[in-house]
Amino acid sequence: MSHELIDEAAPSERVAVPAMRREVPPTKRGEAALVTAHVTAPVTALRPAPLRRAPRVAIVHDWLVTYAGAERVLEQIIACFPDADLFAVVDFVDEKDRAFLHGKQVTTSFIQKLPFAREKYRTWLPLMPLAIEQLDVSAYDVVISSSHAVAKGVLTGPDQFHLSYVHSPIRYAWDLQHQYLNESNLTRGPKSALARLILHYIRNWDVRTANSVDQFVANSQFIARRIRKVYQREAQVVYPPVDIDAFELETQKDDFYLTASRLVPYKKIDLIVEAFARMPERRLVVIGDGPDMGKVRAKAAPNVEIMGYQSFAVLRERMQRAKAFVFAAEEDFGISVVEAQACGTPVIAYGKGGALETVRDIASDSVRPTGLFFAEQRAEAIIAAVDAFEREPGRFRAEDCRANAMRFSTAQFREQLFARVAQAVPEIAMRDVARVAPARGEQADAAAVRALRVLAIDQSGVLGGAELSLLEVVKGLRARIEVLLFNDGPFRKALAAAGARVDVLDSGALQNVRRDGGAAPRLGVLAGVASLVRETRRRARDADVLYANTQRAMVIGVLAGRLARKPVVWHLRDIVSEAHFGRAQRAIIKMCAKYGLAQVIANSHASAAAFEQLTGFDARRIEVVHNGVDEAPFIALKDATQKQLREQTGLPADAFLVGAFSRLAHWKGQHVLLEAVRRDTRMHAVLVGAPLFGEDAYAAELRAFVDAHDLSGRVHFLGFRHDIAACMRAVDVIAHTSITPEPFGRVVVEGMLAERPVVASRDGGVTEIVEHGESGLLCTPGDAAELATTLASLHDDAALRARLVAQGLERARARFGKVQYVEAVERVLKDVATHSR
Repeated sequence: MSHELIDEAAPSERVAVPAMRREVPPTKRGEAALVTAHVTAPVTALRPAPLRRAPRVAIVHDWLVTYAGAERVLEQIIACFPDADLFAVVDFVDEKDRAFLHGKQVTTSFIQKLPFAREKYRTWLPLMPLAIEQLDVSAYDVVISSSHAVAKGVLTGPDQFHLSYVHSPIRYAWDLQHQYLNESNLTRGPKSALARLILHYIRNWDVRTANSVDQFVANSQFIARRIRKVYQREAQVVYPPVDIDAFELETQKDDFYLTASRLVPYKKIDLIVEAFARMPERRLVVIGDGPDMGKVRAKAAPNVEIMGYQSFAVLRERMQRAKAFVFAAEEDFGISVVEAQACGTPVIAYGKGGALETVRDIASDSVRPTGLFFAEQRAEAIIAAVDAFEREPGRFRAEDCRANAMRFSTAQFREQLFARVAQAVPEIAMRDVARVAPARGEQADAAAVRALRVLAIDQSGVLGGAELSLLEVVKGLRARIEVLLFNDGPFRKALAAAGARVDVLDSGALQNVRRDGGAAPRLGVLAGVASLVRETRRRARDADVLYANTQRAMVIGVLAGRLARKPVVWHLRDIVSEAHFGRAQRAIIKMCAKYGLAQVIANSHASAAAFEQLTGFDARRIEVVHNGVDEAPFIALKDATQKQLREQTGLPADAFLVGAFSRLAHWKGQHVLLEAVRRDTRMHAVLVGAPLFGEDAYAAELRAFVDAHDLSGRVHFLGFRHDIAACMRAVDVIAHTSITPEPFGRVVVEGMLAERPVVASRDGGVTEIVEHGESGLLCTPGDAAELATTLASLHDDAALRARLVAQGLERARARFGKVQYVEAVERVLKDVATHSR
């Protein structure tokens, strides 16, 4: 059956930002100043002293009697922390259904042995606050409670971190009390008085125990608002895990509607059946069983097929084939709504609760709606919604429904939950087993996963394209990877937010080493490099493989790897040619390739070819892995109008805007775009990014050009921005104007995911992303006249823009997704580590 329950939104982003450096004390002449900065992001004002051992973790659940929505969440929490111990008020899960507990023994309370506890455990609700307080978790450093009733009330001390994942504050004790009393026939009499007294006691206890929680995590914004109302506490949102992979996309639909749920009063299945009984020309299929079965059957008409309980295979098949899924409950989240969308099936839902966060409504001006809402739980409202759906069937695409559902995958849940714990307790990332483990049914070599230890190295503290790509790898490998940076800055903060373990060797050794320089490094630089090598070697002792993300980091990694006898993998994100690297740097790259690199991952065939040509490196040890880009930030903005985004970013409302997104550097070619805009007065240019690496002179040249040609009203310098997705969706066209070959072109993929037509230079890795005339348009690098003509064609042809957007989005999703990217990098690292042992 489908399962109901429990969300959070989009990561922030970048474009290159000037490096942030801290002042460090003087050191011996020529030696780098080494300052270790361990990532910590305390959730509470006072954090316990750092642990000198792996933290012990306890997981506390309300009660274990079945495998439903809350238990699906519990399953993934256990997957994040597989060595944790498990506690619950009672445990009556049948032996055949215990797979989701991963073989764990459960410590239970005294209610486990009370009379009739197995059949009527809810009868003992008045004793559950006392029972949960008797579970002894004092020996644990981290306590994670999965709570929709009493689990959050477990007793913890000042040196323990307690994170409570709240499916809901106790519904029947708070805003749903009167509904509960009505449905239980407890509206008057002695039993009613006793029930009200018990619920009053539970409310007082519930509020008091909220003070023992260090951090609340809600399953939706709806529940976060309920937490704020009840406990006066803020909650972060992590949407519950939905097994998206268990539901396959189906674009061909049959002529019937589907609803599926346990047949209980608040699900309102009888209301849906009543509505369809009044629409005899439309067929409804009902899957599910429960106390309301009699009421549902009594309202059914010949056009309503009631199938009762069905296997998962039958449920999935009906979800895939249904023209729409109908949902009338006010749920905290509503997993079945997401499951339907994972099948490519749009949703007709009651417009309250979690559905507002999981369905993109056709009435919100979304360009990719996945359903529509009705405002009242009445048969008439459902009939009107179905009529509205029938009038515009072409507005709902199965692919859009599937893409929206991907926001709620099990991988997203594990990644976000682990990050929140690691932010508060950085030592959690040191655990050998504290990793995001594969979900049930995923194929993985568990022994190899546990054994893999990766030390990632990056020279930069800024958030450029290489760093964003490494960030995705770090999120995917989680506690199996440590990161070593040679400069502090925003990148370190982004790693912290992802729950990564990171050290910063804040060194000036590489500060003045430019990759386009021709001279050999000076003696002082070499002394500083020696310090970096020494510190990197020390950290490499516990690693199986060193993973260098940038060229200068690769050099340090190769030297440290030779000393530590560890293999080194270089993720090549540059075209190693004269246009990008000086003579000395190219010579160093050749030497490293000959003596120190075990494997090279290239971000494009263009990068791989240039590297092989320069070094003669064995082509069998070069693997091309195109960068993966996370679509989540763009999906999160689907319902935001362009007008709203322009107001937010301070851009003109009615202009035709052409955006360029990269650091301000001559080879990035922003001057070409400015010249093209000068030629066509209908165009505005939006430059997002800041100068880096001594490129301030170029930024000044751009501003001087604008002033000299009186373009200040049509050129908008936005500088460094975190809200890249919003900026991209605010413009009309995205231009990528590099005048020398681009190694990959991450911005091009981002533009496709932002659903904007892309114009890019015809060179380098970009030609592996864009199919000219299909998923974007290509121009001769540096040719402003051709660029102006191309932009004019997009300005004049809305149909062309729409076609490029649709095909660009499809290509970006199919070839440059985050998941396949991380999996490919991990496979290479594991292969290298395995063969080097």
